Amino acid sequence: MEQKPWYKSKIVWLNVVLTLSGALVLIADLLAKQAVTPAEIALLGSGILNVMLRVWFTDTPIAK
Repeated sequence: MEQKPWYKSKIVWLNVVLTLSGALVLIADLLAKQAVTPAEIALLGSGILNVMLRVWFTDTPIAK
């Protein structure tokens, strides 16, 4: 089965954007000394988890 590099996976890039958006919102709230909401933590966590699932646990191989 042919492998593709991780950076050619659209799902990986979508989840990287999701992770970065969650991180940026979280950092902005921390810098503004506002309360961090569970939704912000969930957004960051889901982005990280989705990247991990796509790269290491799916059937379609990605060259790491």
